[in-house]
Amino acid sequence: MKINRIKFWTGPNLYSFRPTIWVELDLEELEDKPSHLLPGFVDRLLHIMPTLKTHTCSLGYPGGLVERLREGTWMGHILEHMALEIQHLAGIPVKRGKTVTSERKGIYFVTFDYKEKESGLHAFHAAYELVEGLLEGKEDLDAAPYVTKTAELYYANKLGPSTEAIFEAAKARKIPVERVGKDSFLRLGTGSRQKYVQATVSSQTSYLAVENSCDKEMTKRLLEDAGLPVPEGTVVRSSRELPRTAESLGFPLVIKPLNGRQGQGVVTNIQSPEQLHSAFTQVGEEGRDYIVERYFAGEDYRFVVVGGELVAASLRIPPRVTGDGKKTIRELIEEENLNPLRGECHEKPMTRIPLDERTECYLAKNGLSLEAVPRKGEEIEVLGNANLSTGGKAIDVTDTVHADYRSMAIRAAGAVGLDIAGIDIISPDVTVPFNPDKAVILEVNAAPGIRMHHYPSEGKSRDVGGAIMDYLFPSREEATIPVVAVTGTNGKTTTSRLVAHLLKKEGRRIGLTNSDGVWVDDQVLDTGDCSGPGSARRILTHPEVDLAVLETARGGMLREGLAFRYCDVGIVTNVSEDHLGLDGVETMDDLRKLKQLVAEVVLPEGTCILNADDEHCLQMAEHTNGRVVYFSLRADNAVVREAVKSGGEAWYLDEGWIVCARNGEAVRFLPAAHIPLTIKGLALHNIANVMAGLAAAHALGKTLAELRNQVITFFPSLKQNRGRFNVLEKDGRILVADYAHNVAGVEAMFTTIKGMEKKRVITVASAAGDRPDKAIVEMGTVIGRESDYFIVKEDHDLRGRPPEEAAALLTQGAHRGGLTGERIKQVLDEKKAFHQAWQMSMPGDILLMLHDSFRNFEDFLKEMNRNPGRLKKVD
Repeated sequence: MKINRIKFWTGPNLYSFRPTIWVELDLEELEDKPSHLLPGFVDRLLHIMPTLKTHTCSLGYPGGLVERLREGTWMGHILEHMALEIQHLAGIPVKRGKTVTSERKGIYFVTFDYKEKESGLHAFHAAYELVEGLLEGKEDLDAAPYVTKTAELYYANKLGPSTEAIFEAAKARKIPVERVGKDSFLRLGTGSRQKYVQATVSSQTSYLAVENSCDKEMTKRLLEDAGLPVPEGTVVRSSRELPRTAESLGFPLVIKPLNGRQGQGVVTNIQSPEQLHSAFTQVGEEGRDYIVERYFAGEDYRFVVVGGELVAASLRIPPRVTGDGKKTIRELIEEENLNPLRGECHEKPMTRIPLDERTECYLAKNGLSLEAVPRKGEEIEVLGNANLSTGGKAIDVTDTVHADYRSMAIRAAGAVGLDIAGIDIISPDVTVPFNPDKAVILEVNAAPGIRMHHYPSEGKSRDVGGAIMDYLFPSREEATIPVVAVTGTNGKTTTSRLVAHLLKKEGRRIGLTNSDGVWVDDQVLDTGDCSGPGSARRILTHPEVDLAVLETARGGMLREGLAFRYCDVGIVTNVSEDHLGLDGVETMDDLRKLKQLVAEVVLPEGTCILNADDEHCLQMAEHTNGRVVYFSLRADNAVVREAVKSGGEAWYLDEGWIVCARNGEAVRFLPAAHIPLTIKGLALHNIANVMAGLAAAHALGKTLAELRNQVITFFPSLKQNRGRFNVLEKDGRILVADYAHNVAGVEAMFTTIKGMEKKRVITVASAAGDRPDKAIVEMGTVIGRESDYFIVKEDHDLRGRPPEEAAALLTQGAHRGGLTGERIKQVLDEKKAFHQAWQMSMPGDILLMLHDSFRNFEDFLKEMNRNPGRLKKVD
């Protein structure tokens, strides 16, 4: 076997809405050896991975995969299941996979879910290595080390539990969320409405409040000023200050770092000067600031306040072990740390109990050591700190908290100025009214950990991540800017430009991506083909953009998936044969399913705009959750008539008028010929693009009156619609520049030109090398049939073909179309080809220049304009 390529689809893709790994796998000689023809393979595979027996596969019941293995299935399918199972055994919640055969012998496309990139990739390579070992007859193969490594990578690279809770809460609310970098930093929402969180600190959190909460002495002063109870204490910097401090405060005491977090370096219930000195020696450092304060006996509670509301409260219990009369405390801790719910740092619901000087110090204070052997049934508290980060447990008490304590926690967060705060309170019982002699606020923490509330050891789980999301964004609308996604085979760029133009509004900044660049209003952020997910993310993350119009091309969807999970308006202009045979898209049905992604991600309250004249677009109607709006060049289109009859919305052409029908009422909008983009009504493809754009803008609130005023101000000019049916005049010739690059696009050009006054048509064109031979020949046939002369050029990027091969195929097609001899010329350089067409032309000719690089056409124009008789724009 051989792995040809691996891609990571982070957004919705051809196979799933979830992040997906895509592998192009060449089975080589194994193409002729499915599993049942490999002696002993199935039994040995199930021996090293017995849990594969539970896989249902396509049969839908446990054991289905085993049946497929014994009947005979191919190695790509087997690797898919193994990669999923290795992740599953590593504790990673994945389940979907699909392996697709290719038209090329031995080539398979293996796809499967992943949650984290490194662990997902390792799982596939692990499956590959195990299969290779089985095929080579290796003994003692073991999947366990691969599972362990996969788990290590997952927990090392995944989000922490607090950030993950917010991440999942955002997804549940359909709010865009993205991890930025490798730390726990999330971008929430889009455009001008986006906000951020890191752990549980939000972009709304005051920096000064965070600083104050980290300074324990400042926190105490702020709480005291607010009339809230805090323990008496003082700051020390050296062991020499301890005796005087202890004498002033009296025992019992607590010592902790002035700027500490997560209970690190905290020693409680210190009963004597000797214990105080020992505690300082164990956790302290001369010259650093520590707080020594009165110790209050009672239970340790954590309250979480979000946006001025108490959303969770937990009783925290210090880590404990129960003796069996045989094992030492060290051994009991080690045994407890094997609990699958415990992990390093924050990777699991609970943290492993530390075996270090903190534990030794606490045990020593109680006359114990790690080597002591507790009696059977004896419960030993091994650390006085109840933080989860030091191995503690949490019991949810939210529903039983007395109003006094609820108010106290909210006031404490407000006193320090935190919007999201964790308040630590010591009290004998928070279910009864507050007693100032027995309860006290110990700390107010910024960035409180919330895993104890999501995964309590006992009691009800509290969705604190959801509460944080609801505080930041009371509704999805407040989190996201409107998104219009435009896809299709032809017309995407023109339609996206028109939609952006129609939606212009004072005080609203529009972000636009298409095959020509990236814009925010009139500011150019990038140039070139920017119709992929990278450019879309650039707009969606731009802090000044209020509305996004995103051309969404096939290539980007196959490279990374969509850059967005949902859109408000999705437009599919058409689906025609193009780019087949690339990246697993080998049939028209594959291409339709790929472009259907845009229809599938339209929100239920959104609008899906489909070409009713295109059979592939019509199939998408049943796959969208949005309201469907059709557009058609025919008033008698059966789908449009049915939509109008049922009270739906449709835009169509009727006796030269564009008509908008909605709620049973048909309104004549404008004569198509009055709209500049339609080239006096001749450009039927642009009439379709106009109707799609009008429907999109109307769906986002533009009135018909507003649209009438705006659509007539969008021209097929070099400025407004660069490179798309730009029409100019020079010395009696008409120059038409366009990017038509497939059969459907070229046919649309000639349909428009037929209605224009002319003597001859001279066409300059090339073909993309990644098209099938048949498609290139057919494109040449159309050009040969409709042109008087044909200048054959070649694209700068040959896309894998040898030089002149695509040109030869075009020429072959042109001969079939009726062009012969001197009426076909081959000039491979694009700019030279444009000049050749001009030299051959005479007044009255139309020069159809189908560019590869529009910059070459612009350079040609500049050279022409240096000569007498300047080019004129044709209205």
